[in-house]
Amino acid sequence: MDQHKLSLSELNKRVKETIQDNFFENIWVVAEIGEFNINRNGHAYLELVEKEEDSDKIIAKARATIWSYTLRMLKPYFETTTNQELIAGLKILVSVSVEFHEIYGFSLNVRDIDPTYTLGDIEKRRLEIINRLEDEGTIDLNKELDLPLLIQKVAIISSATAAGYEDFLKQLSSNSYGYKFYTKLFPSVMQGEQTESSIIDALDRIYRYEDFFDVVIIIRGGGSRSDLMSFDKYFLAANIAQFPLPVIAGIGHEKDVSIVDLVSHTSLKTPTAVAEFLVANMAEFESYIEDLSGNISSLVLEKVSDEKNKIDSIARQFVPDIQNRLFKEKTKLIIVREKLHNQSLQLIDLASGNLYEYKHELENNSHFIFRMEHKNLERSHEKLTYRAKNQMEEQLRKLNYFEKSVSHLNPQNVLKKGYSITKSKGKLLIDASKLKQGDEIETILYEGKVISKVSKTE
Repeated sequence: MDQHKLSLSELNKRVKETIQDNFFENIWVVAEIGEFNINRNGHAYLELVEKEEDSDKIIAKARATIWSYTLRMLKPYFETTTNQELIAGLKILVSVSVEFHEIYGFSLNVRDIDPTYTLGDIEKRRLEIINRLEDEGTIDLNKELDLPLLIQKVAIISSATAAGYEDFLKQLSSNSYGYKFYTKLFPSVMQGEQTESSIIDALDRIYRYEDFFDVVIIIRGGGSRSDLMSFDKYFLAANIAQFPLPVIAGIGHEKDVSIVDLVSHTSLKTPTAVAEFLVANMAEFESYIEDLSGNISSLVLEKVSDEKNKIDSIARQFVPDIQNRLFKEKTKLIIVREKLHNQSLQLIDLASGNLYEYKHELENNSHFIFRMEHKNLERSHEKLTYRAKNQMEEQLRKLNYFEKSVSHLNPQNVLKKGYSITKSKGKLLIDASKLKQGDEIETILYEGKVISKVSKTE
């Protein structure tokens, strides 16, 4: 029994010998950097992990070390090749020596690194996210939203202390047009492991005010490629793609395109470019309004001209009728006047004949009878003259009345007295029962016209 007992140091020594016998050469290992720290002496201490394929469950873990003299060579080589900082979260392929120390235990000593593997893994994971978004049919959802004609109320997701945020506000407020924008900051972490969850939380807060804002702006200043890794996350991309407001991204990089850029409605390189985009949008809207105002003015002038021509045409149609009626009435008056004149002459002739007879009678009768008959004749003459004059005046009054009646029929005079002409769908309207609520009617006045909508008929 005693012969099988080992001290801890003896056990660790045997483990060390076993490892040295089996791992006497460097081997290449694939792992994800779980933790990465550099101490003041320049040595890097890592925790390497392996996760399940379809989850974040860790199934293996090991400590690793990159001594300072090796780190000074590997780190610049890796970062210049991948354009990616060597940080936690990266999947790497490293050449390691397997070591075991009786006191410090098992560890790996990193001797070399293959940056091409990390590049491939980053791109692979990026393509997997893009393919997943495409398979779910969400990758272009935000792009399909219509940008408002006028973008003025802006929700901003950024760090409150970011230089990019300050540049954005300065560019927006000092625009040469003097346009005013309403901006509201929803603060968020914009780099590091908390970026994804922080931006999603900001989107959730903006969603409560969806009806108020026109667009959402996601901005940050410039940074390294590793700073942009947080913008290649699935859940962040899915939230942006399905957000009900257009999202405009300006996350401060010139060369690389993140997945956030792909799913956003509009992607611009820098925060200042986003500000310029908003100013240009408002300038375009102002130009549109000016063009629309000009078009409306032209249409109104054209419509007024058309309606004036219609009224002139109606007036011209009335003129011949009025002239014809005046001519007929004047003709009737002339006939009446001639008839009266002939009747007067006949009466005068008759009276003259009677007078001649009376003359002979008077010559035969007394002077008194002659004088009386003479007076009667004078009275008869006066009566005839008076009657003829009255009849002529009566006919003249009728003629004047006809002339005034005809003048009153002139549309311009009718309109001038406060009356109006009402049309519906271009036709004269004389029956209110033919209208229904919401119909548009046109009222022509002596000067101008009025377009109305029917709210009630009686």
